[in-house]
Amino acid sequence: MRTISVRLDDGSEAKLECLCQSLGLSQTEVVKAGLELLQRQSASPAALAERLGLIGSFSSGVPGSASTSRGRDHSAQLRLKLRGQHVRQRLTEPKA
Repeated sequence: MRTISVRLDDGSEAKLECLCQSLGLSQTEVVKAGLELLQRQSASPAALAERLGLIGSFSSGVPGSASTSRGRDHSAQLRLKLRGQHVRQRLTEPKA
């Protein structure tokens, strides 16, 4: 394992100390977590979309065709879903 030294200005040192205290981690653990977070954020958009399960979730059909994207009519989809939830909720509520 390799040891490195880092020069921090007063503001960065205060941020590091605050993170250590609030997370209950050592300085080494906070720095390692920060490196991992930066590495994950630097993934390509395609890798991120795949990791989030977005690949194949959308269609890019022509508006008005049978294969239109759900993204284009999300408001209508949301209203339908909420209406269904309200109906189910009313059906399961005990009668007074």
